[in-house]
Amino acid sequence: MAGAETMSNNEVAQEMADLKTKYGKYCKVISHAGGTYIVDIMPCDLQDVGFKFPVPCNYPAVIPQIIIKSSTMTALDKEQLLKHLTSVADGLQGSVMINNLVEAARAWIEQKNSEKGTDATAQSGKPESKKAKNKKIKKTKQIKEDVTDEKKPSMKTAEDVISRILWDDNLPSDAFVVGYIDRFLGILEKSFTAFSWEDLASVDYNVLAVPKHRIQYFKYKDVTVWDKTQRLDNVFGSTGSKLTILDVMGKYEDELARKGLNEVANNEGEDYDDDSDSDDDITVTIGTVSENYNADSDDDATEDSFWTDKLRPNHFIAVRITNPDVVSAVTDMQDAILEVEARYAPCIIPGGALHVTLCVLRLDSPEQVSNASRMLQSIQSELKALISSGITLQLEGVDTFFKRVLYAKVHCEQNFLDFVEHLKMCLSQEGLEIKDAHEFVPHMTLMKTTRPVSRLMGTKNIDPSLYECFHSLEFGRQNIESIHLCSMAESRQEDGFYLTPASVNLQ
Repeated sequence: MAGAETMSNNEVAQEMADLKTKYGKYCKVISHAGGTYIVDIMPCDLQDVGFKFPVPCNYPAVIPQIIIKSSTMTALDKEQLLKHLTSVADGLQGSVMINNLVEAARAWIEQKNSEKGTDATAQSGKPESKKAKNKKIKKTKQIKEDVTDEKKPSMKTAEDVISRILWDDNLPSDAFVVGYIDRFLGILEKSFTAFSWEDLASVDYNVLAVPKHRIQYFKYKDVTVWDKTQRLDNVFGSTGSKLTILDVMGKYEDELARKGLNEVANNEGEDYDDDSDSDDDITVTIGTVSENYNADSDDDATEDSFWTDKLRPNHFIAVRITNPDVVSAVTDMQDAILEVEARYAPCIIPGGALHVTLCVLRLDSPEQVSNASRMLQSIQSELKALISSGITLQLEGVDTFFKRVLYAKVHCEQNFLDFVEHLKMCLSQEGLEIKDAHEFVPHMTLMKTTRPVSRLMGTKNIDPSLYECFHSLEFGRQNIESIHLCSMAESRQEDGFYLTPASVNLQ
């Protein structure tokens, strides 16, 4: 029995290797120590149709779950294809089958497309006569001649605008927003820097990219500077008001100055940085110093606060700390710090808000929040499969980010990093804007200095003598039982945790 199980495991491992060889960058395989896999395949010849297979540990004796991902297929087509693939899988039970399922899907889609083409021809009736064709051509020619004098001026294309933003050093790419048509959700807006602007054929399937013809407009901050339907081009000045992007940028800054917003933003008596107990706009790297750390800084006060807020994340996905032993250990350490320096009390993260952040997001509307919530619920089974044997986080020792944020170190296995990577991949595939700029550093924030406290203390840095004795402190362990989509708003739940539009139970 054991020999048969070993042979099956070897066959599955070989199948995974074969899939990665065949599909290359269009195939992602995440393995788990318990013998389960998540296989994600998006064949390049099937355009936007992809397949996800959560593979159980007793595969192929048990068939994998089949998930079809496509924004162009109708719900009925997806249902019919799923029914067909499930039937194929039942017939292959006991043998490795994922490649066969993808090929069966390809054949089904090709046949479906062929049938649609045949139906279109049948509905058109008899072929158009030569006389009718000549008449139509003549009429079209006459129409073109009639409007020759009214021909509209040539307008620069979306591709021209993209190239200008990418290569013109005078244009800050992170200040531009792209409005584009999503086939499922309608018109969406994303930061220009959220996209990969390489050739679509060369980018990986989990990279956010968009065909140029779907782009409807570009904005500089909150000002529309190029709009396809309105024939507005204030980037090159080819149509519309004939303004160029440099004109727009200059007028924008002049308007800010006229309204006095620059003066307000530079007023050191006001606090525009987030002084709440949320640390989830912090950008960190492993082994290097990040220039994007968003801690309280007077140097950042010259930023346009309105636009900075537009670019910053406002939601995050996290594991909540629920182990009472961990919460108790954190509280004891925080109390010890406050006994020495009570002025840090506003900087302490309350026990009810302790968490480990997995990623941060920018969700600009209730619809985007609902979309993210639905997406998390839809991948619940995948996430459960990834942690079927359990994931435990060990919280031990402390360190700081730039001496301004004190955190507990999170020690984890590779399966936790795979879990986070898979979560981010799913978010990206749904077009959700992940604002993580650098490598993932697991941590649990304990305290974060704020601008008012820094002014009161005369320094932005936390005195190392306050936490040196806790460098080896064992806080305890936290099992991953659920994840939460959390808002960075100041409001909190009754138990002190963040407002959570969605929670996913993983037990």
